[in-house]
Amino acid sequence: MSDLRQGILEYLELRRSLGFRLKKDELYLRDFADFMKRRRAPHITAKLAVEWARRPASTNANYHAGRLRAVRSFARHHIQNDPRTEVPAADLLPRQRSAFQPHIFSQEEIGRILAGSLRQWGGATRFYCLGRYTIYGLLSVTGMRVNEALNLDVEDVDLEDGVLTIRNTKFGKSRLVPVHATTLAVLRRYRHERDTFLAGRIVNAFFVSTHSRRITIHALDRAFWRLTCRLGLRSRTDHVGPRLHDLRHTMAIEVLRRCYSVGANPERRLPALSTYLGHSHLNFTYWYLHQNPGLMTEAMERLQHRWEAPA
Repeated sequence: MSDLRQGILEYLELRRSLGFRLKKDELYLRDFADFMKRRRAPHITAKLAVEWARRPASTNANYHAGRLRAVRSFARHHIQNDPRTEVPAADLLPRQRSAFQPHIFSQEEIGRILAGSLRQWGGATRFYCLGRYTIYGLLSVTGMRVNEALNLDVEDVDLEDGVLTIRNTKFGKSRLVPVHATTLAVLRRYRHERDTFLAGRIVNAFFVSTHSRRITIHALDRAFWRLTCRLGLRSRTDHVGPRLHDLRHTMAIEVLRRCYSVGANPERRLPALSTYLGHSHLNFTYWYLHQNPGLMTEAMERLQHRWEAPA
């Protein structure tokens, strides 16, 4: 069994050298190794892998599918060292596709969110409100992931050239995000208010809470939930509703929509948009073209005009 554990360590080291983080996979594979040791199983088999994947009681089929996927990926690597390894077939515990659709904000809704974030609801301080306003606005115009915005340090925000440095992103890579002059002006205003609020205290985080610490995703999610309730975009009893991450989806959809409006070919712009958003593969950016009904209608109309016979 020490060979299996060693194989897992080597596999994780190899994948991480390629930029993958694999925190969840590591937990799964360590647990799988413990399971194999208890079963005194010398080799990975599809039957054992499925049995392990199904062991935690859960009504979420995708949870079991994710556990088996981790073992399947490792087994493809481990079979080179142990030819008796069985790689579980892809149709075993298949992942169920989600029917979830993000909330695509209208420009009017984004305007209400930004205006509402500046209102001092419940006695919120001016600095607190300015921070939320700046973050929501930044997410809406750059399509950054929420954690990318909150992980920005002061040195990552170039207020001279208007460039943000996003470090150690979801896929372990870094990228540069240029911002418009209007966005830069808001960031400069926030930096000035931030420095005044800190009064000489040194804090690495660019966005800071009223406790002079980095703002957490949980705190920002709660603030956004309260704001969208107050604005009537959801009720307090809704289990689903607009999310902060939907600002990222909205930005991507708006970029592609503008391409159609000026007669440009959106697919030619996808590589640049994919790089700007920090997608690991162009397929993730194609999702916006194929999953949004409005863009599909635009695409059909574009094709129709292309093939119409001249009058």
